[in-house]
Amino acid sequence: MPLKLTFAARSAMVTLLLVGCGPSLEDQTREHRAVLQAPSWDDFPEVGDALQLSCATLDCHGQVGRNLRIYGYGGLRLSAFDSPAGDPTTDLEYLASYESLVNLEPEALSSVVALQADPDQLALVRKTRGLEHHKGGQRARVGDALDRCIVLWLTGTFDPNPCSEVVDATHPDSP
Repeated sequence: MPLKLTFAARSAMVTLLLVGCGPSLEDQTREHRAVLQAPSWDDFPEVGDALQLSCATLDCHGQVGRNLRIYGYGGLRLSAFDSPAGDPTTDLEYLASYESLVNLEPEALSSVVALQADPDQLALVRKTRGLEHHKGGQRARVGDALDRCIVLWLTGTFDPNPCSEVVDATHPDSP
């Protein structure tokens, strides 16, 4: 008499067979991550602070609907208990901003980081420099403090001084 299996039992057997036929999802993910490179997380908070001042208003990259979201002081907050323009940017907000940025164009970003490719291939740089349409307009010029802050970070030659210049500069919204 043939063995009758339920649909669930047959599905489980097929899944087990398929899982045994190739690398696990964890192995595939690890392999994919090893190929792509991102700029330094350790240096990002200074870059994040400069981006917050230039790009993270609530009507721009400080809103949930944007593909690039920048969290922190003065804009979008992760916690409903943190006030925009009140509490300092949290480590989790820096991480959320970093992940948002590095996941925009991961392959292009990896070639800039690993191969020292032209940073202009990244929408972040093109839009910031006004080389491509950007709703927020041109936010930086080639070689100014914000541009150097971003490009030096992307190319692994980070210098915190340009980022500090952005943060310490007088802004039109400042009292």
